[in-house]
Amino acid sequence: MKKILSVITLTVLIASCGQDRKARVQGSFPGLSHDTVLLEMVTTQGRRIVDSTVIDQGGDFRFRVKLPEKGPVFYNLLCDGSAIPLIVTPGDRIEVNSLCDLARNYTVEGSEESQLLKQFNTQYGNGVATLDSLSKIYRNTPVVADTEKRRKNLLDQYLAEYYRIKREHIAFIMAHPSSMAAVYALYQRLPDDPWLFNEKTDLIYYRIVADSSSVRYPDASRVKVLQKEIEERKKVLELADRIQNQSGNALNYPEIDLQDVYGKDQKLSSLDGKTILVSFWSTRDSRYPVQNAEMRELYKTYKDRGLAIYQVSLDDEKADWVTVVQDQKLPWINVFDPRGTGGIAAMSYNVQAVPSNVLISSDGAIVARNLFGDQLKNKVAELVR
Repeated sequence: MKKILSVITLTVLIASCGQDRKARVQGSFPGLSHDTVLLEMVTTQGRRIVDSTVIDQGGDFRFRVKLPEKGPVFYNLLCDGSAIPLIVTPGDRIEVNSLCDLARNYTVEGSEESQLLKQFNTQYGNGVATLDSLSKIYRNTPVVADTEKRRKNLLDQYLAEYYRIKREHIAFIMAHPSSMAAVYALYQRLPDDPWLFNEKTDLIYYRIVADSSSVRYPDASRVKVLQKEIEERKKVLELADRIQNQSGNALNYPEIDLQDVYGKDQKLSSLDGKTILVSFWSTRDSRYPVQNAEMRELYKTYKDRGLAIYQVSLDDEKADWVTVVQDQKLPWINVFDPRGTGGIAAMSYNVQAVPSNVLISSDGAIVARNLFGDQLKNKVAELVR
């Protein structure tokens, strides 16, 4: 009898565990009857199609979802060339409706996380569209004397929008720190940017989200990945600090000793006594023409007053870097680190993404990081007085 009860108890427990991970996703896409809707699961290991269904005559569809874990899971509804992202938690009864342009004009109910995700993606998409527009106008504006002021204004607008987007991201994260949508927001990229939250001081946002979401979703795999990411970032920062402390030189900043396009060793310390802009870049970043144009203007204005530029390429391919440096006739020191962001130069200055820069005063002190546009120009003007 006891054995029978044990078997029954175990069966009930297994059934209840499976029940705990069930959810439903349904909706209506009028005008797309007989089209196929795919359900794509997105995990930390990758993405795969887990189910499909055909939209009925009335435009309705339905999925019964069995989640692979107790925590929230990311899914995409794929149909008619569009993707609608969802965050599905156990027990959700999600309703998705759209009349046209599925990815932009849809509504979602029955899932707070999916609603937050839509809110974030809407503001994020608007920002990216603005950056793309400004970048396109800048590239199509000829480099002649009559357009110099207009090009500079476009640069300023681009950088202002870049930082506005980051402030907007931060506001969203701080308003919803325990949400899986906040985890998603941390890892979103702007065009050609590995990630937006890449500065040393940004680690605090990772910690805030990890601490809050781990209480709400202790079993979520994405939260565990986030916690691991934080530990890895801490190790990188600690390594950079050790490298700087053990460099054995009398400088107040980490030394860099790399080769230029001609194979000549170029030490950063050779510029000691000047105001130095240390710039990290890559030809893979489509913004590099904008950044180099900004620096060329800055260099032209202040080189005779003590400004020097030491630019470090983190490209994978040396040939690409050499071609751009020679084609653009960049007039300052330009060196190449084949180890990229894993090299000593990038780690010493905590560079995890490009573009990134550091300003060193004439007395050897690091006085600013990652300034662009008018902020950079004003700081340089202050230092070279």
